Amino acid sequence: MMNITVYGNTLTGSSGVNGDNFYISPDKQLFVLADGASGAGKNGKVIMSSTCVDIARQFSFVSSGLSPREYIALLFHKINQALIEISQKERTLCYGTIIIAFIYCDELWVTTYGDSPAYLMKDNKIKRIARNRKRYEDMIEDGYITREQYEGYIKNMHERMWSAFDRFIPEIVPNNVIEQYTLFPCDMFIACSDGLSDWIEPEQMFERIGKQKIDTAVDELITSARDIALSKQNYYDDISAIAVIV
Repeated sequence: MMNITVYGNTLTGSSGVNGDNFYISPDKQLFVLADGASGAGKNGKVIMSSTCVDIARQFSFVSSGLSPREYIALLFHKINQALIEISQKERTLCYGTIIIAFIYCDELWVTTYGDSPAYLMKDNKIKRIARNRKRYEDMIEDGYITREQYEGYIKNMHERMWSAFDRFIPEIVPNNVIEQYTLFPCDMFIACSDGLSDWIEPEQMFERIGKQKIDTAVDELITSARDIALSKQNYYDDISAIAVIV
């Protein structure tokens, strides 16, 4: 098992109810970050993210007898199915975005669903990994709208209406990818909610994490995202991040 350093934290947004939740397994192999959608309502977004974390905490890789790829695929399926069942029981859709990352030996497996990003820095090059295709991409490719037009429309909408234009878990048949990367010393991985990525560029994230203690860097990034958001609008979203240094 390679030696890694990991830290995560979350900050409740202006609503006073945190729809973000994260989990770092005691063996530092499994990392889950869930962001319950505002459109699910205060109760629904909390149910969504807490369900993701609870299932991840209960489903052990060691006892599963699966390969890492099979394990992360089944964990995603278990979460999706649980959210479908809960939504039916609650008679309201409990939905949001999720990042699941798993490290075994020197390999990283990652899957995401929704717009919460996962980034990997290797050889000083930063890449967003396991990215979902957004619903509106087909409209842009077919020439119905431009990306600039789409972004303009979104800015004029109430935040709860954004949900119609992105992908969220649960879905009946999710189309998520699982990507695999070999890790080397000094590689870094970041998973975060859009409360951070909307205001802080990935280059800034990795620069700060590479220069400071990991807990100090993550905490300061979260605080910076909050301050930038408040300088441009009168509220800020829930903000969460997990950082891993090999």
